[in-house]
Amino acid sequence: MAFGAAVVEVLAALGFSWARMTLALIISIIFSLLVGIPAAVNRIAEKIIIPILDVLQSVPILSFFPIALYAFIMIHPIIGPELAAIFLIFTSQAWNIAFGVYEAVRLIPHEIIEVSKSLGLSGWRRIFDVYIPAAFPRIAGNLPPSWANGLYFLVACEMITIGEARWRLFGIGTLSTSYILSGRVFEFTLSLISVMIAIILTNLLVFIPLMRYGERYKFEERAAEVPRVWFEKPLRRFRELLGGLRPGKRLRIPSVELPRLRSISRIAIILLILSAAACIISAVKPRLEVILWGASWILTGFAELGLVNPLVMIGFSLLRVSLAIAIALLWCVPTAILIREKRILESVLIPAFQVAASFPATLILPLIAKLVVDAGLPLELGAILMILLGTQWYILFFLVDGVRSIPFEEEEVCRALGITGLGKLRHLYLPRMLPFLVMGCLVAMGGGWNTLVVAERIVLEDFVWDVGNPGIGRILSIAVSMGDIPLLVASTIWMVGFIAILNRLFWRRLYEKAAELVGVAR
Repeated sequence: MAFGAAVVEVLAALGFSWARMTLALIISIIFSLLVGIPAAVNRIAEKIIIPILDVLQSVPILSFFPIALYAFIMIHPIIGPELAAIFLIFTSQAWNIAFGVYEAVRLIPHEIIEVSKSLGLSGWRRIFDVYIPAAFPRIAGNLPPSWANGLYFLVACEMITIGEARWRLFGIGTLSTSYILSGRVFEFTLSLISVMIAIILTNLLVFIPLMRYGERYKFEERAAEVPRVWFEKPLRRFRELLGGLRPGKRLRIPSVELPRLRSISRIAIILLILSAAACIISAVKPRLEVILWGASWILTGFAELGLVNPLVMIGFSLLRVSLAIAIALLWCVPTAILIREKRILESVLIPAFQVAASFPATLILPLIAKLVVDAGLPLELGAILMILLGTQWYILFFLVDGVRSIPFEEEEVCRALGITGLGKLRHLYLPRMLPFLVMGCLVAMGGGWNTLVVAERIVLEDFVWDVGNPGIGRILSIAVSMGDIPLLVASTIWMVGFIAILNRLFWRRLYEKAAELVGVAR
């Protein structure tokens, strides 16, 4: 292929991929505001939304393939695959932005909320004038890792394969894969260079200006209390009203009317329940056979997995993800502190990290696999490397945001008392970074479970990377390759169940303890 034609093809593919990524990112930001703000200001919403986000961020992108297939691709043969790709990219971008919005709104100083109330700001005005501006820095700070995660799974999103059904969308992911697998090194190198240039321009022209602009919305210090939920004020006024009523003025229903009212209400409730039951039975009865067949169809997946095998697979996968996160912490913590200590390094390291984070590791997966195999290294090392490439940036950017939020007053106190080195690390950095570190690890753990479907096994046309040892991501990939939807659903349920228990019993409790240490727990 001539150089000019190759350049045109690469640029066209890059444009298609960037358009899909941009649309998915916009949808992710809107989604994050819609779920993150209610979760931060309302305890009931928090108890519902946060566990769901904990689980959804850990569901591998392969598990969303059936949804993409039946919900989007079947809509239209041309538009459907594009919608499916955007939806799949969204599932890899949205969760850490949503957690960032939740965290930012949750940490708004209580004084700011009280001022907004004293000014008589309505709920909508408070959202647009307080909550969204407060969340803006975290949204901007999470754009690079979200973009990076979307690029990480770009190949899988543009090459949707379930059994014999295959869809290949024109984009830089599919184009680069076809280049490397067909041995067209020059075109593959050209595609990598174009991706690097596009990533650099995207960071310089979009992400970094947004992050700089978001600095003006950051609070210098964090209050110990978090804004009260929206319904506390109406309830307080209602209680005061009841308390202010004298016994003689309280409304009383005549006792002679009570039996009649009670009997009427009971009859109405019974009729309502019977009507609802009749509607449900009439709606379900024609489909009862289909429902029972679907349930038995999914049970075949559980029977195929057994009871011990899923636990072994999850154990291997948990070990891989934990090792990758431990390795990430070893360099992310000191790097974040160094960026805080040496401000001049921020302008150099942050753009470099953003570019490195945005580079899609899956584009060089064949090269990593070949390097590991040719060098005779354990395949597990390659798997951990792939997980590390997909998780470390979450931790780094959360920690960088954490050190940026340290009040200058506390740093001045350390300087005045001569606290430096390990003492400063112990008394200032670690306590202040701890909530961000825990949240970063939680999000990174979710991202790590996602990357398993790439790190443990991935099929790129005729090339197959497989670690060989058990893994929940590996069995998900096998299920997708075979088109075995019952096995895919059963594996996903096993994985989601374990992640929900892990998040509930470990990560959420750890985060609450970390928040209490810095005085921001509710």
